Amino acid sequence: MYNKLLIAIDLSNLKSAKYVVDTALQLTNHNPNAIYRVATIIEPIDDSFISAFLPKNFDKSVIEEANKTLHDFTKAHFPEGSKVQHIVAHGTIYEEINRIADEKEVDLIIMLASSKPNAKGLSSNTVKVARYGKKPILVLK
Repeated sequence: MYNKLLIAIDLSNLKSAKYVVDTALQLTNHNPNAIYRVATIIEPIDDSFISAFLPKNFDKSVIEEANKTLHDFTKAHFPEGSKVQHIVAHGTIYEEINRIADEKEVDLIIMLASSKPNAKGLSSNTVKVARYGKKPILVLK
């Protein structure tokens, strides 16, 4: 049985994020000892042309807003009393998911095949989490 889950979600698609959370809750059978680490990754804006037009602390404000949205989301979709850790990371998606999974010593990573609705196949990030990660991964379609 899995008790320490890393749930990777995309906050730009909350319907799909709810599906991932619902699946995690079913897997643990709402076990009160389960620990749900819900993570969203903010990719850095590397394009120097675009970043020149953004405010100085743009990344920081995006991370703060993502953290608030993540807390609101989990409050609405996890049963009261669930052990939920909120993680907003900044970096390359697959690298951050694998880093968090290793640091938190999770039993299972749960993520979507692709964050894009109606996508066919696996996203490159999902493939790289599976390829380079050391933890089991459950990929949802």
